[in-house]
Amino acid sequence: MYSLGMDLGTSTVKIVLMQNGTVEKYWLAVHHGRPLLCLRQGLSELAIGRDETLAVCVTGDNAGSLLERCPVLSELGEIPAIVEGVHRLVPQVGSIIEIGSQGARFITEVQSRTPQFAANEHCAGGTGSFFEDQMSRVGCKLEDYSALVEQAQSIPRLSGRCAVFAKTDIIHRQQEGVSTPDILLGLCYAMIRNYKATIVRRLPVCKPVVFCGGVTCNSGVIRAIRDVFGLTKAELIVPEEARFEAAIGAACKAEGAFTLAQLDALLNDAMATHSTTTGLPRLELLPGTDLSEPKATGVLPEKGCALGIDIGSTSTDLVLVGPEGELVDFQYLRTAGDPEGAVRKGLSSIRERFGAVRFTAVGVTGSGRERVGKRIGADAVRDEITAQAKGAAHWVPEVDTVFEIGGQDSKVICLSEDGSDSKYISLKNGEVVDFQMNKICAAGTGSFVEEQAARMGIPLVEFGPLALSAERPAALGERCTVFIETAIASAAAEGVPQADIAAGLCHAIVQNYLHKVVGSKPVGHHIVLQGGVDYNPGIVAAFQAAYGSRVRVSPVFSISGAYGAALLAQEAVGDTPSQFVGFDSPARTAEDSRSAEFQRNIDFYRQADNLLLEGYTGKRDPRKKTVGVPFVLMIHKFFPMANAFFTSLGFNVVLTDPTSEETIRLSQQLAQSETCYPVKLIYGHMQQLIDQKVDYIFLPSIHTMKHEKSRVKHNYGCVYMQTAAVSIAKALDIESKGITLLSPVFDLDFGQEAMATAMLGLGKVLGIPKPLCAKALLSGAMAVRRHTAAVEKQGKALLATLKPEDKILVLITRNYGVSDPILNIGIPELLLERGYKVITLSHLPGHALDIADEYENLYYPFGQHILSGAKLIAHHPNLYAVYLTNHGCGPDTMLSHLFKQEMGDKPYLQIEVDEHFSNVGVITRIEAFLNSLNHRPVEVLPKDFVLEQVEIHPCHLPAVPEKDFPLWLPPLGEYTASLTGYFRAQGVDAHALPHLSAHALSLGRAETGAKEYLPFPALLGGILAQQEADPAPAQFLIPQTQGAEADGQYARVIRAVLDRRGNKRAKLVSPMLETLPATAQDRDALFRALLAGDILYAAPAAMRAGIAAAWDTLPGWAQLHKAAVEIGKRPVTGRRLAAVGTPLCLTELDSGVLSTLEAEGSQLLRAPLSEALWFLWKDNMDANKPCAQWLEQMAQEMQTIGAELGTHSAFAQDTAALFEAADTALPHFAGGNGRYRYAKAVELSGRADAVLTLAPRYENAAMILDMRGLRDACNAPLFQLSLDNDWDETAWSRLRSFLYYC
Repeated sequence: MYSLGMDLGTSTVKIVLMQNGTVEKYWLAVHHGRPLLCLRQGLSELAIGRDETLAVCVTGDNAGSLLERCPVLSELGEIPAIVEGVHRLVPQVGSIIEIGSQGARFITEVQSRTPQFAANEHCAGGTGSFFEDQMSRVGCKLEDYSALVEQAQSIPRLSGRCAVFAKTDIIHRQQEGVSTPDILLGLCYAMIRNYKATIVRRLPVCKPVVFCGGVTCNSGVIRAIRDVFGLTKAELIVPEEARFEAAIGAACKAEGAFTLAQLDALLNDAMATHSTTTGLPRLELLPGTDLSEPKATGVLPEKGCALGIDIGSTSTDLVLVGPEGELVDFQYLRTAGDPEGAVRKGLSSIRERFGAVRFTAVGVTGSGRERVGKRIGADAVRDEITAQAKGAAHWVPEVDTVFEIGGQDSKVICLSEDGSDSKYISLKNGEVVDFQMNKICAAGTGSFVEEQAARMGIPLVEFGPLALSAERPAALGERCTVFIETAIASAAAEGVPQADIAAGLCHAIVQNYLHKVVGSKPVGHHIVLQGGVDYNPGIVAAFQAAYGSRVRVSPVFSISGAYGAALLAQEAVGDTPSQFVGFDSPARTAEDSRSAEFQRNIDFYRQADNLLLEGYTGKRDPRKKTVGVPFVLMIHKFFPMANAFFTSLGFNVVLTDPTSEETIRLSQQLAQSETCYPVKLIYGHMQQLIDQKVDYIFLPSIHTMKHEKSRVKHNYGCVYMQTAAVSIAKALDIESKGITLLSPVFDLDFGQEAMATAMLGLGKVLGIPKPLCAKALLSGAMAVRRHTAAVEKQGKALLATLKPEDKILVLITRNYGVSDPILNIGIPELLLERGYKVITLSHLPGHALDIADEYENLYYPFGQHILSGAKLIAHHPNLYAVYLTNHGCGPDTMLSHLFKQEMGDKPYLQIEVDEHFSNVGVITRIEAFLNSLNHRPVEVLPKDFVLEQVEIHPCHLPAVPEKDFPLWLPPLGEYTASLTGYFRAQGVDAHALPHLSAHALSLGRAETGAKEYLPFPALLGGILAQQEADPAPAQFLIPQTQGAEADGQYARVIRAVLDRRGNKRAKLVSPMLETLPATAQDRDALFRALLAGDILYAAPAAMRAGIAAAWDTLPGWAQLHKAAVEIGKRPVTGRRLAAVGTPLCLTELDSGVLSTLEAEGSQLLRAPLSEALWFLWKDNMDANKPCAQWLEQMAQEMQTIGAELGTHSAFAQDTAALFEAADTALPHFAGGNGRYRYAKAVELSGRADAVLTLAPRYENAAMILDMRGLRDACNAPLFQLSLDNDWDETAWSRLRSFLYYC
């Protein structure tokens, strides 16, 4: 009998036909978004009779679309299919690296009964499509990749985290003259390092490793895997059939008896079934919209014309512009990695067509502007932002907003502008006042449509008209440029016409642009649309659908950058002759225009590093032991203390060098988690100390850190500062290398005495008497005082020298972000080189400000300092902020909103820092910002001006609701009704907000600007949607926490957003969760409300409605116990799954995953919310001491109810064990109730078949739990649900594969 395995992937269909265990045929084809049609073609090519009987099994990302219509077919999850197939090919396999077009997976402990695995969730940085996209950018075919990398001579560093960063780095390397083979090999290493850090993480690598999937044909990747994972040729096996492993596994598990004729009939029926899902609005161009080529006169003016050049990453545009702004000529050319060659070709074309041309002015813009501009003697070399704005303002003088999206020119098949760049520009009176460029995702760019059209097999020239013909555009969501393929394939498999998919893509690119580029920036009434994607009428229509007649298309949309550069050059020249010399004259030697004052500014800025290292020699006496200090995080503040302390005790002290390319390489190779960049760099610095064979590594853990004027209970270091030292030392296994970690816990909220105690505690580890340690500590303290005084003196000296006309730039970030040359990405030098004076936050008297009345619960000391600095800068008319944030930093997602509020109308530059190599985009942002400052007049300070006299706007968020206004509660699953009843019992008109809708989430996300955790836009969107429906005054419940995660700042930031929108009607009620026992009205009733929800969740889903109906609105104790007893009598059936996570993720934001699992027969043991809060209250006993007896009573109630619930109970039988587990793994930790979540997952793992952890994507606390080894600590398999409201079939496939082994 035949067995048929079918793998319906995101880009290909693979078929394996087996007979009696022997493979008879392999078949593979690209499906271009039509997997079922492709499958039918494959079946027709099988060389067997149509009446031959086959057992069948299907797998792959698109299997669900077939199984929905053909449920008689058997299914095998992707992970089990890969495991089965690889087992057959390589029986001794230990681990599997599987990388396909869109999916990247790591499966290990394959020989065990329950293999562990991890897969990419939301980023394409480690997939085959990543290579496909990058190959198109270097102008090569994918099938040539292996041949090219064989020619590589070096491995340049490139970003593997994101396609946008990779593209930017490629441009930079090309302009440096790096060869294409070297760049392609660098991409392989970048991708595999990213794969190891973000997917493999802490999972064990068992040998031999089998590499399979579509990327196995890339020899560069094979080489990178061997190097990055340290594998020999024998330890890395690449089977010949590596692309068919899932189809082979499916064939091995095939069931049933079908003929080809029957399968053909099933497929015909499936393809005849069309989706009935609700679509998005139709796309229609507004009357009068002109998307034709720019209209050029073709006639040279007698007086000559201006030349504008825009050198982009993939195309170079040249335009000729007459004295009155008339367009004379334009041309598009391929940059092809040679900007100078492209411009030469363009100038040659002008000479051929027009003869000798008198250039009255020459302007250059784009990523290649600096080198070419200097070479040809350009009169104006300007950034793209300024050039785009100038071009827009010429044609539409009243313009106040410019949307510019680079994209493919469908007529000449070249990219106009940078195909992966998107820009938002705000103007006032024709001058730039604000701007934004795409940061981390390409989904709001022109290349987004270009790449997806190619994968769908639609010629780009036909894409826009096809989209306009759609009747029901498909809702494809807001996804990464690669992961939209999942939605496309699912829609196609459901029978959605290609026209509807094309229109859906147009909607998607616009929504991504608006949410990820524009964000919460203001959009004016006169919008000009520019960029190459305007050739696509579908995208233009999607913008018009969003903004109507406010949107106009520039008549020179495809060449707007070059056109603007020509106008800027005309302005710069005025009546003087152009300086243009062209390429025919010798290259001009750049003059060193540094004035003495300019050099003093640079020398001044660099003094700070010298002050920090004063007294440090770095010499090693072989007779002494050595303490290594990684130059990371707070070492940039505490190094003088560490150096003096350990030197006084007779140790050598070795500080790692400032972060370098080698540090980054090591960090990328060794990192076991996707943290923010500053934390990731710790891996590299620690490894450098390991390589230097130090005896100790000193890196303190910062639990709290007092800000001078703070009045919060505790000033927490972020969750990484609290834990990174220990977590990374364990990950690098420094103990096995004979190195001891010295990581005292600094609780600096408790003053110098607490720090002294922590440092003196090191004496026991070092074997040094306490008196000697005390003396050494005194030396350390004096060193810190000297350093602090020197820095303050330096700042005062500079401020005293400022002239009235000086505009000063203030670098705002944490101290390590200022000093580290990689984390500041060279920004200080870039600003200084352009003639500006630069100071840092530490030079301002920020610590002297008391902002507690405005930010009552701002528990981040850095946040307090940053916002104090923002107030000072906003107050001083001639100070301007350059604000650096870190990608992946939870605190920054909240602080950015508050910083924006503080700056008001004053312009500032915000740059998000991550691990990309190139600073091309940074330079563009800097130059645009500085150009905008040039138009701002310098203000003379009043004689009585006092910098510290800033305005404080008190903001108090009450903990208790008023009874005069309705109170709206966020939906919280089964807890909602009883919590509503609790507030009503207090005399409050309480209501529950509706479940999160797509509209509400869209409203919330329109106010976001970074990677805010999902609960933030969900909570904000719920408020905005309710106010939209009923604008009457109302209260909204948004609880706070005391730190140290971002969630404790939601309420204050939501208040800031509402204030910015001018909404005073919405009032927030924000009780502090940690202190509820002491502050809540009728705490007994509150706890009953929480227990009511816990009891309902413990009940089988079918019982819940009946139990709730029998209760009072707020059930009493007797009703609770009666229900618990009734539930406890019910038998438990099905798989037992524990669910632990944040409250909103466990109830409302899980995309229905938990309820679906229950409906399928699993028993869910959800971590009880009452127990979670009780644990939090016990963890904060210093505030809850008066309630100690009540807390013990509630513990007893939980114990009793748990006993009554029996096997349905999720309550811990021994609460003391929870604290023991938390204290072992996460002592001295605050943030996201992480201690409870860790301990509860471990506790429930002892009585469940599997543990599910649910957290918002990007949540730092969830990453901490992973770094602290939660998976290893659990007694059952663990699966992490990373939630961002985009749960789809691929996510279900991962989860079902996990459950297959449980």
